[in-house]
Amino acid sequence: MTLAETIGLYLAEKRRIVEDFPVAVLERAAGMLFATYDEGGTVYAMANGGNAGTLDHFYCDFKHHPFVTEDKTRPLPPDVKRLSFVNLCSSAAELTGLVNDIGADDMFAASLAPVVGPGDLVMAYSGSGNSANVTKALQVAVEAGARTFAMTKGDGGRCRELAEVCLVVPGTSRFPGQVGKNDNNFHFEDLMLSVNHMLVGLLKQRVAARHLG
Repeated sequence: MTLAETIGLYLAEKRRIVEDFPVAVLERAAGMLFATYDEGGTVYAMANGGNAGTLDHFYCDFKHHPFVTEDKTRPLPPDVKRLSFVNLCSSAAELTGLVNDIGADDMFAASLAPVVGPGDLVMAYSGSGNSANVTKALQVAVEAGARTFAMTKGDGGRCRELAEVCLVVPGTSRFPGQVGKNDNNFHFEDLMLSVNHMLVGLLKQRVAARHLG
């Protein structure tokens, strides 16, 4: 296969995923986000590896983008409620401290347990759906009565069992670097950012409709 053909393979796979995207599942996730915002709850998000870095993008978007004017020249009035968003991956000091003290499997659960409750939304991102640190934190969220959303691929793993709403990225891949145990991983990671943008845009639309007419 030539380089051009391999690049074309990636793009063809991407098109199929977009065509098969589970819109109804994301619609349910948006409903949970809206309810959390309306009730003054907090969104907590977690992921591993490069996906933890993507959550910094999520944090910036969710915290600011829905709450500026359409031309981005000024924020909405201060009486417009903002969304509380916590990236559980944001502090290297906290995470390494928790890993050192209680172990990697429990680091997100330990960070989440003292603060999460009903009215909050916990968002979990795991390609396998079985990352122990993610599934243990999801269990904490469920027991606390929080809303739970997970994004996975393949069969969804434990995340699919635990989360109230689970978005499973469809398809499989033959592209180098995302076969075998990493099947569809690049597409999963690409789609994380798309899911973020769709949710942020939908929240922005909702906020604008309420406060800008």
